[in-house]
Amino acid sequence: MRRFAKRILLAALLFSPVICAQAPGTGPVVEPRAKSAASQAPARIRTHVNEVIVPVTVVDKKGELVLDLVQNDFHVTDKGVVQKIERFDVDANPLAVVLVVDANLRLQAMAPVIRGMGSIFTETVMALSGEAAVISYGSAPEVEQSFTQDHDAVEKAIANLQFLWSDSNLYDAMTKGLEMLNSQPMEYRRVLLVVGESQDTHSHAKLSQLLEEAQLSNVVIYAIGPSSTAGDLRYGKDEAPGMRPPPTLKLPKLPPIPAVSPYTALAVWLLTRATNEISNHQLEVAAASTGGIHYRAFHQETIRTALDRIGGVLHAQYILSYAPNPDPYEGFNEINVTVDREGVKVRARPGYYASVPH
Repeated sequence: MRRFAKRILLAALLFSPVICAQAPGTGPVVEPRAKSAASQAPARIRTHVNEVIVPVTVVDKKGELVLDLVQNDFHVTDKGVVQKIERFDVDANPLAVVLVVDANLRLQAMAPVIRGMGSIFTETVMALSGEAAVISYGSAPEVEQSFTQDHDAVEKAIANLQFLWSDSNLYDAMTKGLEMLNSQPMEYRRVLLVVGESQDTHSHAKLSQLLEEAQLSNVVIYAIGPSSTAGDLRYGKDEAPGMRPPPTLKLPKLPPIPAVSPYTALAVWLLTRATNEISNHQLEVAAASTGGIHYRAFHQETIRTALDRIGGVLHAQYILSYAPNPDPYEGFNEINVTVDREGVKVRARPGYYASVPH
């Protein structure tokens, strides 16, 4: 944690913050009554893009963050056309984070680990100035905690999560998270963090649609995929994991940050064709489509270290923005970010949606 704090301090010393405005089972299962349900697909949001905001993560060959780049080191193209970078910041604006947790009965064996991740989430992701909300989902999304800066309230909401559902309506929960993020002030950097498996039962919302909304709202999606199989191997299927004490917290060596997602091309394909034909890799694609990161969690420590890594990225990102062509292509516009340094890799959103007002 001290090393993480030093990285944040280094970023703050190297770059002065500037406020940046954003453009708009088996056996019987007892189902708890849903507090809310998605009765229909949400209305599609269309907006003209006046400013494109691009959070950028740069890592070296070892997967370590590169923090000493300056504005002139970056180059951005929009549909192949070089753009003038209008704003350049590092960790300038406060974070608004919605934590979305899969509450399926299938993940009950991992419950002690997920319930015990609250302090790491608040300390490394929310940090000092961030706000967070907590949603669980099964047949419908449940708001366990609305937006707050109170770390204790967020940790309590996570610690009290119940894994009782037979359904996993992932897309409806992500859509609810996007709605909540859109209610936050425009200057906030918006983050959707999903802890769940890459599958959806029968949501009303569609994957391509919610990813389009994430693009329009400047939301970056991060995901941690806990494995129900790994949980069974760790705790045993027939034991009562909820009765076990939380595992002792350890701080292993952090894994390297994945630099370039192999799902980026698939994400672009999905976004440009507005299709929903993706299975088993929905969260990988969702993260890649917005410039975020997906971690697979095959053992309990991966969840903790993934949270630590995601927090490190969020608080040491380069934030670039530029004004696109006043008459942009209506639909998905691909962008590309490069830097003038050898041996580094760049992670950024692959594009954005635009529409011309009628």
